[in-house]
Amino acid sequence: MEEELAAIRRWEATVEALVGWDPVGARLRRRQSGGGPLSGWSLGVKDIIDVQGMPTRCNVDFLPETPAREHAGVVGRLLSLGAFVLSKTVTTTFAFLDPGATRNPWNPGHTPGGSSSGSAAAVACGMVRLALGSQTVASVNRPASYCGVTGFKPTFGRLPVTGVFPFSPSVDTVGLFTCGVSDMQQAAAALLGEPVAEEPGRLRIGLAPDLHTKPAEGLMLRALSEAGERLAARGCQVTTVTLPEECAAAYRNHFDLIAAEGARGHAELMARHGDRYPPKLRALLLDGEAVTPEALKGIQEHRRSLTVSLSGLLEEVDLVLSPSAEGAAHRGLAITGDPRFSLLWTYTGCPTVTLPAALSPEGLPLGLQLSARPMADGALLAAARTVEALLGFHARPG
Repeated sequence: MEEELAAIRRWEATVEALVGWDPVGARLRRRQSGGGPLSGWSLGVKDIIDVQGMPTRCNVDFLPETPAREHAGVVGRLLSLGAFVLSKTVTTTFAFLDPGATRNPWNPGHTPGGSSSGSAAAVACGMVRLALGSQTVASVNRPASYCGVTGFKPTFGRLPVTGVFPFSPSVDTVGLFTCGVSDMQQAAAALLGEPVAEEPGRLRIGLAPDLHTKPAEGLMLRALSEAGERLAARGCQVTTVTLPEECAAAYRNHFDLIAAEGARGHAELMARHGDRYPPKLRALLLDGEAVTPEALKGIQEHRRSLTVSLSGLLEEVDLVLSPSAEGAAHRGLAITGDPRFSLLWTYTGCPTVTLPAALSPEGLPLGLQLSARPMADGALLAAARTVEALLGFHARPG
């Protein structure tokens, strides 16, 4: 913990990853933590997730500052495994695209991504060993890519979302950040109540440069291609795969879905505080009011069909390797980046993990995304550990 406190003293004034930082309270919670497989692990908690005794602010100033009465389900589970809450972490406003205060630790003039910006940055800086985020489109995978850490979005529904401020219940998923896959395997196995899966034999990897949306930038596609070449040279079976054509409809469908469900969830707050909502979120929620029940029914039917199609593809390979973001983190803090590169896996509920794979010419990380069929979380992380070792990326910020 002393190393983490030193990291906070070094980084926090520049990066601004933490919310309501209280070193005295953090030490007390550390002393009160119990035993278990995650004993002594420090935890950062995205500030849309309840921690008993702390307010949940969601990066707005119009929610009551009343402390949460109970821990969110995932927080309570982690504490029962021996972890302790070191601090809340910064989120974008209500976990959408309008940015929060956090800066990228690799270069504070660049975005850390969103919406789990503080969680990814805190792990990258060594402030916490484990951090919680959430993903409704790409809010774990994209900041993991931009901040050069491991980000894991499990299969939809595998971790509880009780005590997490909802956005779109059909797709909202709690995710995790760590500095490497070994820690992620330990944390995920403990949370899911499973043993750590054994690393596989010869991996079958499908490269997916084309996600049926706009292409990633050249440097990201080059990183993907070079990763495929390195993995093939080290014994993996690497092929380029073609994703189903029906993926193309997922992008519009997904944003209509989260807009409609978000509009319902925010109706009361929008009625009272709509003029205080940031522009991107306000526009989405207003659009969501026009999505009809018939349109939502069609979207859910398409989701089920696409999930079956992708699951069939994922029976032919152990994982799909694709870009986690358009490229490296954008310069400036006004935008958090394009979320579409993780959207397919959120839309279909597939587990996915982002690993840092290369550096851009500006020295910013580029993350690649490994995805597997639903419920193959442990096998995916075991494969990710193999890929991590074969790619051999070890750079850290600072």
